[in-house]
Amino acid sequence: MKYSYKLRLSSRVFSLAVLTLIFGFAAVRPVSAQPRYERKSISFIDALWLTTPQARRIESRYVGVILTEIKQQIEMPRFDFNPLPEALISEFAAAANTRSSLTIDDLAGLMQEKLVPPILEIVEGALQTRGGELVSEEKRQLFLASKAKELGITLEEIEKVMNAAYIFLPALSDYSLEKSKDSDRWTCKLAGGIIWYHIDLSSGTPVVRLRVKHSTESMGFGSKEFAVESAASNFARNLQTATRAIAEFTLSAPIVEVLGRDITFPLGRKEGLGLDDPLWVGEWMAVGDGNVKFVKRGWARVGKVADNRSKPNERSSAWAVRRESWSPGMQVKEHPRLGIDIAVKTGLYQFKHREGYIPLIGDYLWVKEPFDGMTFGFDLDAQVNIANIVNKRQTFFIVGGHFLFPPAEYEGGSYFADITTNPPLVWGIQSGFMRRFYIGQWALSAEIEAAARFYSIEQTFSYGSWLAGYTDYTLIIRNHTFGFQTALNLEYASTPDLNYGLRIGWRAFPTSDVWTYELKPGSKGDLTPIIGYPLPEISHSGMTIGVYCHFTPPQLPFDPVKLLQGAMGR
Repeated sequence: MKYSYKLRLSSRVFSLAVLTLIFGFAAVRPVSAQPRYERKSISFIDALWLTTPQARRIESRYVGVILTEIKQQIEMPRFDFNPLPEALISEFAAAANTRSSLTIDDLAGLMQEKLVPPILEIVEGALQTRGGELVSEEKRQLFLASKAKELGITLEEIEKVMNAAYIFLPALSDYSLEKSKDSDRWTCKLAGGIIWYHIDLSSGTPVVRLRVKHSTESMGFGSKEFAVESAASNFARNLQTATRAIAEFTLSAPIVEVLGRDITFPLGRKEGLGLDDPLWVGEWMAVGDGNVKFVKRGWARVGKVADNRSKPNERSSAWAVRRESWSPGMQVKEHPRLGIDIAVKTGLYQFKHREGYIPLIGDYLWVKEPFDGMTFGFDLDAQVNIANIVNKRQTFFIVGGHFLFPPAEYEGGSYFADITTNPPLVWGIQSGFMRRFYIGQWALSAEIEAAARFYSIEQTFSYGSWLAGYTDYTLIIRNHTFGFQTALNLEYASTPDLNYGLRIGWRAFPTSDVWTYELKPGSKGDLTPIIGYPLPEISHSGMTIGVYCHFTPPQLPFDPVKLLQGAMGR
């Protein structure tokens, strides 16, 4: 995934950089006039653009679902929003609709060609009449009224266009909705993006510039409606994170106080700040080539969010994770992320089974020797930050999967050459909660989860005749149990997006001798042991030790929580 943009410098910053060179300061010096985020006025085209034949296969009701999700995510508290009037976008819409297929680049080009000129005409004319108050406010209003009549829009809509500094358009380039062959579950896949334009008045002459084109993909799973809704929600959330990462939209403010490892700054609920949000701390520096850059001096996480909607002078605070020498006047800068950590937990897990026989099609699998010891496995978890819900910082809801490879000797096979039996695999799912406590860059986290574990064997074969044809079958045999697991992790935060460390835990699962089978296509039932031979007993209880790391991505191809909900019946 890529999104690129150009850094546009204000004349004040440029002048300071030049003075730095003239007076012979060091190559990099702090810039005293540090920016604070100001609310941006945004206009949008109230439509989801379907740019390809694949995208146009979508049902109209689902277009509304996706557009609603996008608007909810993009209409953040940091923005003021106004839709562009339909009359203003009619020529652009007509041109776009004549094209059978459009890429994000094509759509951006059409916006530049068809949508930008009337906006420039309005803004330029208004600037000329406003600019020297050449005649009077009456002349300005006369121009606006004339332009409104020409375009078929109202004076109020003209004013909204003039006040908008940015315009965005969401687009859908691919869509599929397919039902699983083996169940009533559906999978929805979406691809598309968002295009941002900036109305730049800094030079005195208005210019509309393409600011960023961002593309993303998303997937949902579950019932038909839930699959579409979860794909749309994740799609919109990815676009929101990409929007927050655009330099002009990123929250920033000067530090007001430094109190030990805590800092305060003038941002809050009014701007959409959230508990645990990561913030870079640093300062804008003038460099030798006349430019400026933000030099990072560590990072912090938001510990208290001020309600500056009702108390304008209230300040938020953040606690330092990694810090250098911080002082009032330095800058905090948002580090936009989803708020979901992907955790990889590898190590050794206690595992035990006794000798036994597992009946298969045409033969059996003989677990030759009992085993009781540690074996390699891993958990792959999504840790969803719920601090803003429970009002407790560094609180996470966990959902994930487990995989382990039983190290036992097996013997068996089939009397039929076309039957394939895979080695046994232990897998499972888990869900629970975690709290993390930081001391500088070190952290201690504790988690507890409910879990299900499955010892699974899969066999594939074909059955039939050359005359009637053959059918492919899959036989799945499982041993299952339910329990819980706990763990302690000692972590080190190397960046705002990456922690790694050591973990130790304990798992408690009842020993299980319950076996089931599923034949696809076919039937399900309880597995009957071979007469005189027991099925193996399986135990997953005991200690776990290993290493741990988590990283925080800027976007994900699916929502982990909703993926689990879909698999469980939503």
